[in-house]
Amino acid sequence: MLAKRFHLTLLIASVALLAGCATPPPPDPTAELPHCYKTNKGRVIACTSGTVPSLNADAEAKRFVPDPKALTVYVVRRNWGDGRNFVKVQADNGPVVDTLPNTMVRIKLQPGAHSISFEFEGARQSKAVDGRAGDVRFVRIDGMVWSWKSTYQWADEPEGEIRERALKARLVGDVVVR
Repeated sequence: MLAKRFHLTLLIASVALLAGCATPPPPDPTAELPHCYKTNKGRVIACTSGTVPSLNADAEAKRFVPDPKALTVYVVRRNWGDGRNFVKVQADNGPVVDTLPNTMVRIKLQPGAHSISFEFEGARQSKAVDGRAGDVRFVRIDGMVWSWKSTYQWADEPEGEIRERALKARLVGDVVVR
């Protein structure tokens, strides 16, 4: 009887040890890696070609702390009907950032009037954004993908609602245009 208990205890300990070895390590919060958009079942649909800011930078961006020397604009792409398409985002003539669904870009600009634009399949749409140093603005790209057509446009939505969407989006670009 004692031998059976010993063997059972040994078996349970072995299973627990093996289960611990099978668990993947948590992601490194300081690593800058490509970001992949996945289905709700975890299947990878598309990945950025370059690296994106780290998880630490993502968490810091989601605090939405104003920069006292810049106008900060968050471009958010989060919509239930969006698909795997890449949409290019740019402020004025600054760097271009590829976005995927459920992502955002933080852009720090000189105070004043600026043009934020996105491009999809050769079509470009722009939106004027104006602000002073220390201001934080939110704009959203509304994407809808059907089997026969994909459309993207600027969403007409209050900034508070876009801010809530930004909390659930992944930072894929942190741009300074000065």
